[in-house]
Amino acid sequence: MNVDVLDIQELYRGFFRLLRMKMRYQRFDGNMSREVHLEILERGDAAAVLLYDPHRDQVGLIRQFRPGPHLRGESGWTTEIVAGSCGSEPDPQAVAWRETREETGWTPDSLRLIQVFYLSPSGSSERIHLYCGLFDSSTSPVAGGGLEQEGEDIQPVIVPFATAWQWLEDRTLNSAIAILAMQWLKLNRSELRTRAMKDNCQSPCQGP
Repeated sequence: MNVDVLDIQELYRGFFRLLRMKMRYQRFDGNMSREVHLEILERGDAAAVLLYDPHRDQVGLIRQFRPGPHLRGESGWTTEIVAGSCGSEPDPQAVAWRETREETGWTPDSLRLIQVFYLSPSGSSERIHLYCGLFDSSTSPVAGGGLEQEGEDIQPVIVPFATAWQWLEDRTLNSAIAILAMQWLKLNRSELRTRAMKDNCQSPCQGP
């Protein structure tokens, strides 16, 4: 399938870039489309992490203020998962480690890639690298809360899986990335817990 990009204009540059594209693309019948003008937010890559403690069945989330819901007349303090823009960092996993430490104070024992996806492909180029980070919720976090120089005020929230899932069902949890991550966890939770228990008792539980 062919795409002819005829012109790109940068309309705005700040936290994101707003581009206006003039283009034509190949239709499913093989012919080229008419010239179309599209506007798109250029955001690059981002990494997001759902923290999970399989031994205690605890989920690690965060709360922070978001202007989007506030402008819709809803509470601006949303419950989400760790996330951050990759910027010029080419390795999303490195960003996942860094953002988890900065926002929660915990360092995951491991990261498992869940999915790579576009949040809103019709209007944004942002690509999300979503991970599950296994961690020990019984340990004390080291710092966390976000970066003061970036104006962040982030509150880590550790709750049982059942509570987090109830928040999804009653729409308290309304961030798309968090919803997707929780649905994945519901499907894979038993496997994660079984594997963690086997790893935990491998030495003492082995027979002679």
